[in-house]
Amino acid sequence: MKISLEWLREYVDYQDSVERLAEIFTGIGFPVEGYKKMGEDWMVDVEITSNRPDCLAHIGLARELAAATGAKLRLPDVNFPEVGKPVMEWTSVVDEAPRYCSRYTARLIMDVKVGPSPDWMRRRLETIGQRAINNVVDITNYVMMEIGQPLHSFDYDLLKEGRIVVRMARPGEQMVSIDHSVLELKENMLVIADAKKAVAIAGIMGGLESEVVDTTKNILLESAHFDPLSIRRTSRELTLASEASFRFERNIDPVMLEWASRRATALLVQLAGGKAAPGLVDAWPVKKQTPPVQMRLSRMRHLLGISIETERVLTILDRLGFGPQHDHQDLITCQIPSWRGDVQREVDLIEEVIRIQGYGHIPAESSIHITVKTEDKYQRTRKKVVNAVQSCGYYETVNVGFLEDKYWPPFCEAGFEPVRVKDVSRKNKNALRASLLPSLLEVRKRNQDAGNEDCRFFELAAVHRPARDRESLPIETIQLGLLTDGSFQDLRGAIESIVASLDNQQQVVCQPGKVIWAREDAAADLYLGTQKIGQMGVAAENILALFDLSREVCLAELSFAELLKLEGRTVTLQPLIRFPGIVRDLSLVLDEEVPWIKLEQAIRAQQIEDMRELRFVDIYRGKGIDAGKKSLTLSMEFRSVNETLTHEQADAYQEKILSALYKEFDAKLRA
Repeated sequence: MKISLEWLREYVDYQDSVERLAEIFTGIGFPVEGYKKMGEDWMVDVEITSNRPDCLAHIGLARELAAATGAKLRLPDVNFPEVGKPVMEWTSVVDEAPRYCSRYTARLIMDVKVGPSPDWMRRRLETIGQRAINNVVDITNYVMMEIGQPLHSFDYDLLKEGRIVVRMARPGEQMVSIDHSVLELKENMLVIADAKKAVAIAGIMGGLESEVVDTTKNILLESAHFDPLSIRRTSRELTLASEASFRFERNIDPVMLEWASRRATALLVQLAGGKAAPGLVDAWPVKKQTPPVQMRLSRMRHLLGISIETERVLTILDRLGFGPQHDHQDLITCQIPSWRGDVQREVDLIEEVIRIQGYGHIPAESSIHITVKTEDKYQRTRKKVVNAVQSCGYYETVNVGFLEDKYWPPFCEAGFEPVRVKDVSRKNKNALRASLLPSLLEVRKRNQDAGNEDCRFFELAAVHRPARDRESLPIETIQLGLLTDGSFQDLRGAIESIVASLDNQQQVVCQPGKVIWAREDAAADLYLGTQKIGQMGVAAENILALFDLSREVCLAELSFAELLKLEGRTVTLQPLIRFPGIVRDLSLVLDEEVPWIKLEQAIRAQQIEDMRELRFVDIYRGKGIDAGKKSLTLSMEFRSVNETLTHEQADAYQEKILSALYKEFDAKLRA
């Protein structure tokens, strides 16, 4: 932001050097990047952070200088005579897009004489790099650089029916801007129109057909507030930027725009001989309400580590325009002015106090004291889980916690409504995740598009579900999501590895279950004992189609809270068995209704000490298998810690198991 020192001195009594000015601005959070002599004036280049649009103008920086030095702030006179018919009889404003234009005002100034600006105005504009054009255009630019509010002047006589319509662009609509660019408008772009067509791109640039020229007599003066994201999107799509769009994108003050309108009108009357019609057309459906912000002196002392006298604190806050009220020994209540939208919390007020007081008052110690804390239970468990899943070949992903509306419904029960952000400016991906799986599937789709195969991903993050009542905060839980291109068995193996890293005495039990996002024949609930810890399954066809995936994927989601309960239990290490084992695969014919979990429980109930592994292999239905029956293949490994097992011993174990299964399930070996 380039400012003129001469211009700045109009609003605040500052007679010190430009070097001292640079020190003051830098000390209160506005670094000066440089300054340059311009005739009798100085151009000062000040860096303005994006949260301070009020300082993209001379008056905003004058307020800061006055607060830092104690000098009095002087604002220019904005009074002017009004003559003729009221402005409402000349024009009207219809706001068809209040979501993107929260306030639009219009004044009418008649019988202006377009000509050169006075020397003092031209000199100030040229000092900050603005080209002087004519008195009408220069006045709107001058006021923008003075108070930070962009204005636009239309030739009133060139507006169809002399009225303004704020609306979205129509399909196929075009407009020629004042820089002679032919603009192809889209339906998501906000425009200012007359009764027939668009005459300006809202907040960015005016149209050629209604611009002020030497023959202009009557002016309609616009002063408005537009949605920052709408302006930014339109500016990027049209590759069209301006000083106005730069300010609108940073969310200027919707209250002070009326003062800016009055200031520009007063200058048009004074410097262009105009006659202002009485009144103001003001389309402002929802007025901005700024709640008070409170600050505790004790909290300020705790955060800053120093004590500042209460009177000094009150003086600083008063100079900043916060109107502090010290009604309680420890509490100060401030009414935040409309132009300080960045001050919303107690800590913001504390920052304002120390910023003006000076960061140099905070003592610097010669050494830094660091207190080392051991890992807590959450950190230890997280590290073990991440190490375990990474050792199985999975890569960790970090995803945004929001989803588009098309992605979350297949993973939630009927009637579920996600937690959403209140900020209406976030149109897409505004639903907080209730599951990690959609994000993992999006990652899989991106890898598919990049030609990557055999993918394995996981994410350990928070998900959110709405509370039962609206007064409570959303319910946040930590989940572990897994995705693999591998088989169902591979995924189960990874889950068993995770549990084993925390407690090798616990066994993960898979029970067939109904999982809304999985195939009916490949879905399971996961248990540790009687406690359900999650779900796993092969993604259903509708899920693959939704994410446009070309191959099958397996998914799982586990409760980290349940895994956390395992941390701290004893993990017993055993030496590797030196003797070879014997593997037996059995294909059993049994009733369709018998689930794998029942077979597993029955086999383990035989308590065969030498059984080291039992795993499900496959299910077959078809030729050779009677209706209502299925063929289930399982694999067993027998291995002794003391000797090499003989086949006769393995046969005995197998017969014991087959006898138990025949007795309980009428299971027979498949021929």
